[in-house]
Amino acid sequence: MGQQDPKPFCFLKIWGFAVLDLVRNIFYLLNADSHKSNPNLRMRKSKLVHLYNRLINKKDQYPLSGQIEFTYRCNLNCVHCYCKGSEDRDRELATQEWKKILDKIQKEGCLWLTFTGGEPLVREDFLEIYAYAKNKGFMVTLFTNGQLFTKKIIDYFQKSPPYSIEITLNGITKATYESITRVKGSFKKAICVIKNLAEKNLPLILKSNCLRQNKDEIGKIKAFTEKLLGKGNGRYKFKYDPMIYPRLNRDKAPCNYRLTFKELCSLKKQDADIWQEYQRGLHGDFPDLKRDKEFLYRCNTWMNNFFINPYGRLKFCAFSDKFSVDFKKQPFKEGFYKVFPQLLNERFKTNSKCKNCSLMPICYHCPARAYLETGDEEAPVEYYCDLAKETAKRMREQKGKN
Repeated sequence: MGQQDPKPFCFLKIWGFAVLDLVRNIFYLLNADSHKSNPNLRMRKSKLVHLYNRLINKKDQYPLSGQIEFTYRCNLNCVHCYCKGSEDRDRELATQEWKKILDKIQKEGCLWLTFTGGEPLVREDFLEIYAYAKNKGFMVTLFTNGQLFTKKIIDYFQKSPPYSIEITLNGITKATYESITRVKGSFKKAICVIKNLAEKNLPLILKSNCLRQNKDEIGKIKAFTEKLLGKGNGRYKFKYDPMIYPRLNRDKAPCNYRLTFKELCSLKKQDADIWQEYQRGLHGDFPDLKRDKEFLYRCNTWMNNFFINPYGRLKFCAFSDKFSVDFKKQPFKEGFYKVFPQLLNERFKTNSKCKNCSLMPICYHCPARAYLETGDEEAPVEYYCDLAKETAKRMREQKGKN
């Protein structure tokens, strides 16, 4: 559960349009006569019906979506990277191990995969694994820095495109971008690849992390995106993330680049769409967390999502190894259906002020994030407290005006 930062670039909207695309395809195929004499269309129909059956599953807990971290390695050296220091090439799963995992999660009904890292394209077998996943019927989103696209990869994507290619663009000038990546020449390469993919009409989305270095360029990055890709017909072409987290090894160096509440507000004012949507969010009520305040874990995204790290760890959260299993040794069902739900039994063991805090519904605090920052799942994180207090103040002010 995060602070109510009403970004117009949310997963649920993108997911919704993916569902509509899928339903339209199924409707067309089910009502077309051409598939009766066309084996390729018959095969496509079979795959789509299989996906649709998974999509309309009625279970509360169901592995609809998975995030695959192929590697923590990267060709860049970004100041805010959360997985820096966790790289270990020798421990990474081999090609065949990833294929076996894809076989297993496909049988369990997973529909949507996000391929990420580190930088997933640093792996020489990336295209082989990607092609295997597509042939299994997965809808695939790719998170990448855009630096390592080859002609071979682009040509293959034109034949079998991902649902979306999300490239991180953390600056609209060379000085800003490379002050974050710390790699000379990386800005020119990123812009070149972005324009190339756009020219080929591949499903491109650009996104930015909000950092001290680029806080004055987020609006310009969005403007660049819309000039190149358009605003999109109901599907957003730009995303931004206001939050920076400690690294998985608990190194808090990235936190030095966080923005204050005031700086985040100034950033949102750079773009009319972002500011309007933020203002609309302030008119809402606090969301209902639906769990008693005695319970430590109050999120439920794990009921339909899972993460697999480069070393084969099946996790309920990218930031936590608690309630996880070694996928190489234990079945998916055991981890997803038996181990993950154990977090529901976790209760506060201390008198943490987070336990009874009325601002919890709009706070970024969660046990996993708190542990990375403080070494204690129950401890408050001052930065999150400050953001929640300022957000609540603005919400009260908006209600007072109505």
